[in-house]
Amino acid sequence: MSRSPKSTYFYRVVRDRLAPASGPFFTDVDGNVLLDFVSQVASAPFGYNDPEMIEFIRSLPIEDPDRYAGTDFICAAGKRPGKSSIPTPADLHEKIAKISRQLGMDCSYFSNSGAEAVENAMKICFLKNGKTKHFFSFDHAFHGRTIGALTLTRSKKVHRTGFPHLPYAESLPFCDCGSDCRCGWSVIGVDGKRHSALEGRIGDGIGMIDPNEVAFIIIEPVQGEGGYRIANRSFIREMVATAKDAKIPVIFDEIQSGLGRTGKWWAAEHYGVKPDVITAGKALRVAATIGRRDMFPDEEGKIAGTWCEGNAMATAVGYKTIEMIQQRNLLDNAQKMGRYLAQKLKGLEDRHLSRGRALGLMGAIDVDTHERRSSIIKKAHSKGLVIAPAGYRSIRLIPPLNVTKREIDLAIDILDRASR
Repeated sequence: MSRSPKSTYFYRVVRDRLAPASGPFFTDVDGNVLLDFVSQVASAPFGYNDPEMIEFIRSLPIEDPDRYAGTDFICAAGKRPGKSSIPTPADLHEKIAKISRQLGMDCSYFSNSGAEAVENAMKICFLKNGKTKHFFSFDHAFHGRTIGALTLTRSKKVHRTGFPHLPYAESLPFCDCGSDCRCGWSVIGVDGKRHSALEGRIGDGIGMIDPNEVAFIIIEPVQGEGGYRIANRSFIREMVATAKDAKIPVIFDEIQSGLGRTGKWWAAEHYGVKPDVITAGKALRVAATIGRRDMFPDEEGKIAGTWCEGNAMATAVGYKTIEMIQQRNLLDNAQKMGRYLAQKLKGLEDRHLSRGRALGLMGAIDVDTHERRSSIIKKAHSKGLVIAPAGYRSIRLIPPLNVTKREIDLAIDILDRASR
């Protein structure tokens, strides 16, 4: 009998790791072949057992310890660091800087999980200008389960109830509205004029919070756990512009949307904005807090951790992941297949399904009730498709970055039959 605590396991889906698996297909313990459109919640960018990645992993040295105290000790591969065929954390730092330079970022810090990446993003922003009081996240956000990250989370009651939260946390409406904003982001202020909700909080003469006391604003450009809600472009641009004017650092949580998932390295690029910090993880195989060098503290030991910066295997695989995305032009594939996925999801809209949407290969559709959503996911599994819930009544589809039209057609056909 399992002794693990109750979590969010997909108890119906148990993959047999010793059975055949390739691309988006795997075999379960009953011998059924399933089409996986969850991709380990965006953590498996090439699906299962990509031959090139398998060959690369087999070429890596097996050693103990594979993970080392990376903020205390430096590790190289051979006598000439940077000249080995085995990528090190230093090589991954350089690779990340290259795919982030269009955002003006040139520095990163590695940790073990997305929640840690968020915690470190919070810490460097608190330190940046000494504005250690208020901070903003958005309704329906999910940023992790550690206490600091959980304070920012606004997705489900079960995530937060019973845990203490940091003081001075503020929440703003997340706008994924069309032309007519009804979420509360666009408001009439005390002066009788139209303002954003952020302006209404910190604006001169109308706000109740001094912007000089705001440490940061954090946002997911595409909300994950909150329902795969794609942020309105004007909302993002207005929020970032207001924050920049007030000299408030902006963090983009791209743990799920980053590393090519939306068809660009970072979803921020779709909006034409430059956040101050990005958090990454999942597909990167290691977590990272990314920004300009001046966002990070100069004081030695101010941010540290036993395994931070010291996961040799994960950072090597992260480097290879970026390299494979580049060599296979998978950003282009994510854009092209993302448009196709959006079109197919829109085609499913009927009296039970609505708002089919996708930004790159982050796709979702809404179901009229929570109960029907659960039924559809269960029926889809029985027909051979693994899909996941998001928000209260959305279904998300997260195929690998190298997905094909045929695989999308197969998934949409099963989803269509499961929703009837």
